[in-house]
Amino acid sequence: MSRLATRLVAVLVPVALLAPAAARAEKVVTEDAVGDAVTLVDEAVDLDEAVPAPDHEATDVIRTAVAHGAKRLRVGVAFRALERDPFQFIVIRVRTPQGNYELLVERLGGKPITSIDRGPRTVGCDGLGAKVDLRADTVTASLPTSCLDAPRWVQIGAGVVSVSGQQANPELVAAYADDAHRDGAIRDNIATGPKVRRG
Repeated sequence: MSRLATRLVAVLVPVALLAPAAARAEKVVTEDAVGDAVTLVDEAVDLDEAVPAPDHEATDVIRTAVAHGAKRLRVGVAFRALERDPFQFIVIRVRTPQGNYELLVERLGGKPITSIDRGPRTVGCDGLGAKVDLRADTVTASLPTSCLDAPRWVQIGAGVVSVSGQQANPELVAAYADDAHRDGAIRDNIATGPKVRRG
């Protein structure tokens, strides 16, 4: 070993030992079927009347990634192709041992708007936010685990609804939806994935 390498090792080993351990988070990634978005047509309002809309890429969830750390929970939702100027709502269901929460990300143009509810009441949560990455076609929501009473584990579900109009007929709008943990089906309750324990 050269003198330079020996000196580098002599300096770096003590520094590495003194550095604080990195905060770890358990991360779970679940895949969703590609092309399983649905739409309600004409005057249909019953979810059972939804029909497949495999070409609607902006609503089609393909992957959900959950990172549950000691202090922060991050949920990334990946799509086939996000719209730049959307009218889109992403509802993230968070199931914990203490109860259920609903995290809402509204994409109405500009910066996404976030809020979190527990049952009928809105929860105050400093540090709650969401980021949109159009290059990666992902929306990532993040919040302190203290807003959820620091749960030992979480189960996450994601449901997406997008509304789009037709340029030829602006009065005609269509609603598209996808459940990240169901294959081509939409129900009143969003399905959740596996338990993700706190890292």
